[in-house]
Amino acid sequence: MKEKILLVVMVLLTGLTAAAQDISQFRVLSDSAYQADTLYQSCNKYQKDAILFMDLVEDTHPYYVTPERREEWYAKKATLLEMCKSIETDEALADALNEVLGKLKDKHTCVTTARQVREATLAERKKLTEAGITSFAPDREHIMRPHATVYDYQIFLEHSICYLQFNKCANNPADPFSSFLDRMFAEMKEADIKTLVVDVQYNGGGNDYFCSLLMEHLYPFHKLKTFTAYTRLSNFMTEYFPNAVGIKKNWEEEDHKDELYQEPANKTDGYQQPKLYEGQVVFVMGPKTFSSAGVLLTHARDNHFGTIIGTTSTFSPSHYGNILPFRLPNTAVYGSVSCQFFARPDNSKTDEPYMQPDIEVNLDDKDAAWTFIIEKYGAKQ
Repeated sequence: MKEKILLVVMVLLTGLTAAAQDISQFRVLSDSAYQADTLYQSCNKYQKDAILFMDLVEDTHPYYVTPERREEWYAKKATLLEMCKSIETDEALADALNEVLGKLKDKHTCVTTARQVREATLAERKKLTEAGITSFAPDREHIMRPHATVYDYQIFLEHSICYLQFNKCANNPADPFSSFLDRMFAEMKEADIKTLVVDVQYNGGGNDYFCSLLMEHLYPFHKLKTFTAYTRLSNFMTEYFPNAVGIKKNWEEEDHKDELYQEPANKTDGYQQPKLYEGQVVFVMGPKTFSSAGVLLTHARDNHFGTIIGTTSTFSPSHYGNILPFRLPNTAVYGSVSCQFFARPDNSKTDEPYMQPDIEVNLDDKDAAWTFIIEKYGAKQ
């Protein structure tokens, strides 16, 4: 279930860029059930979409599974509708809806417009251009600055370090990630590389599957403690997954209406793991590390493999995710809403809102950060 949605809307996790070009793939919310609703019919288009948005979040987001939280959510409704009386643009509505989301507003649950995405994309491109970032290959001189690649690696024999810049949890069809990793680890073995640096400071997420491909080279999967997924069996979720209708019906008939459904653990019968890398692993975490990249680092932390350096995370190790994309019918506002909660492997730390690195490193000075890595983790000559 999760992989299908992530493959379709992975763009949402990396800034909604492609979505601005093709929002036809987002499911339009129906207001057919509101035709006899007096309040809805008396509203302007912005108020109507605000009502639909509030009902969608209440029905779908795992946070609002309990009656107390739903009551708290709807307490904001009157203020939001009053604000929408004076709204004149779709962008202003998107801003208002993101504001009402409060702490739940992230790259998983958020709204935007095509115009806002275009403006953000242009601003990001301008920033990269001004920084002189145009290279599509590993850059030995600017090793820790962002490369214009999904992933690439470079081996530094003099330090016995392999530097992997992993910028998106996605596949490059021209160099599939599985083959890429096989090649990289084979070259590392040939050169007897002692340290692998996995730099995810620019990785905003994508599909967890690609993190699994990397982890299977680093840790025995039969010992791996992983996330526990809990699903909100909502009406909107079953529109995407009709095969969940029966599960939802049975769950509610068993009097679990205000509870999350725990997904069964994945089976690994017959799985053949690649030979594990036996050197030390260093992960670089920055402010842009998010979503699936955060899942990778949480697995590393809770299973005690690798060292995490960099800055305090902007992601929560236990988090909401598995996004369902939607469009509001009366405006050009669109976005996504989470339908699952993922509890981190270490259940004693489920409520921790962020992750601290093992070693704080200032990533603003890339050259100094790289020098630190060489001196701390490189082979001594």
